[in-house]
This record gives sequence, C-alpha cells and structure tokens, in this order.
Amino acid sequence: IRALEEGAKELDIVMNISAFKSGLYGYVEEELKAIARNTEGAIRKVIIETAYLTEKEKAFAVELLANAGMEFVKTSTGYAPAGATEEDVRLLVDLSKGRLKVKASGGIRTREQALRFISLGAERIGTSSTFEILGGEG
Repeated sequence: IRALEEGAKELDIVMNISAFKSGLYGYVEEELKAIARNTEGAIRKVIIETAYLTEKEKAFAVELLANAGMEFVKTSTGYAPAGATEEDVRLLVDLSKGRLKVKASGGIRTREQALRFISLGAERIGTSSTFEILGGEG
C-alpha cells in the first residue's frame, strides 16, 4: 500500500507459492482478494513461478487470480530454476481466456525471444536485457 501512496501505478506481487503447493488454496485465495481490495486502481501482476507448478496447478492459479480480480498473470521472478517458456506462455494465454493478461518474464535475453512471446499472446515482457533487445551494444 505504501508503494501506491508514493505514486506507484502498478504492482508485481508474488503468489504465496509455499501455501499454494501445500494445498492451502483457500488461504491463497483470501490473501489475493485482500491484496486486490487494498490496491484498487493499481494494475496488479501476480507472479506464479511457473517452473514450480504442474499444468493443473497453473490452471488453478489462473482461476484464483481471475476470481480475485487481478489484471495479469506473470510467469516468473527470474529466480526460479526456469523462466518464461513458450509452452507456459501459450498455456497461460489459453487458460486466461481474456480474463487476465499475460506477462512473460524470466530468462528473456534476445529480441527473438521477446517477439516470440508477444506472438504467443503475452501482453508484456519482463527482462533485464532491454538495452540489448532494443539494439544497444550491452
């Protein structure tokens, strides 16, 4: 909430992966809904760390995010064993059915990767290689 008070318009939120993987879905859902209630007006991008989730868990996470009123599902913080994959972006776009936008993030280093994720339906790209992707020397 402090970030919003200081002018932030968007928030990156990491879903409680530990609770989710422990099967505490009600807890995770209530936590997401509480965040949504307290951050109205902001664009909320919830990171689900796709590298740690099964396909079924990814589908359930998308449902929780959509039901909580979030705007984006985001693939990764960049600290998991794997970042964004084409398979995950395609899956999240399909599962979201227009209810959530998808942000591909984690391990995106080249222009080709970024353009591929966009072609698969990602609305945004998260990368630490922006300069290189846009044609800078690095």
